[in-house]
Amino acid sequence: MLRRTMLSGAGAATLTSLVLPCAAHADIINDIKTRGTLIVGVEAAYVPFCFFREGKIVGYDPDITALGAAQLGVRPVEVDTAWNGIIPALYEKKFDCIISGMTITKLRSEKVLFSMPYADATNVMFLRADDTRFKSGDDMSGKIVGVQLGGAGANVVKAFEDKLEAKGLPGYKAVKQYEHYPEAYQDLLTGRLDVVVNTISTLTVVMQNAPGRFKIMPGVSDIKAYFGMAFRKEDVALQQVFNNLLANMKQDGRLAALQKRWFGVTMDTPNTIPDILP
Repeated sequence: MLRRTMLSGAGAATLTSLVLPCAAHADIINDIKTRGTLIVGVEAAYVPFCFFREGKIVGYDPDITALGAAQLGVRPVEVDTAWNGIIPALYEKKFDCIISGMTITKLRSEKVLFSMPYADATNVMFLRADDTRFKSGDDMSGKIVGVQLGGAGANVVKAFEDKLEAKGLPGYKAVKQYEHYPEAYQDLLTGRLDVVVNTISTLTVVMQNAPGRFKIMPGVSDIKAYFGMAFRKEDVALQQVFNNLLANMKQDGRLAALQKRWFGVTMDTPNTIPDILP
């Protein structure tokens, strides 16, 4: 059976406790323009999507946010928020939307309105470069696995453990959930974890920043996953602003240029959300 070790944020609100508001919001675009700011919820600890550099929040997501804010004629403001409570905070009106490397999942789609995909969020295994024990996903059986608290990877590893047990293999020795992924990478290097499960786009950058220390293996998910921006269900107008922006950026090459800048590679993403979600 799956055993979870909560390393932080145990008292945070969960997605399952979220109650969506019944009344439709007033014109969100007018609110933003009147205020003069687009307020965006982020977790500024997720390289290269959104992170602190020299005291400033930077990354792939803030660059896109800035373009969206400019299109609205306002100033962007990022609000650094604990990931495990970021969707409840959206409905508490602490910000207008979430633009922070959020995987589009079936569960989250019941709570929020997603933009079109704009980056690859397929989950993979992240291993120490010298670890020869792993030949396939089945080798996660009996191992200590690290994921982010409230992240899509937690659902992926639970679903994969069910598959292991259906094959007659033991489940994981333990699953440790971290508030921020860098803590998990450090524990992987020191041997406190056997494997971390996270998205391939993010882990590609982690490998670039620590050459020769890690390796990536597929095998924990057979569903192609993507990142999307999240909006309150009633804020269709704001979703449309960013869908139009992303569509134009895909067409004119600006999105590929940002991907090359922040990830070192480009990614093909569909203009509609897939029917099958993790």
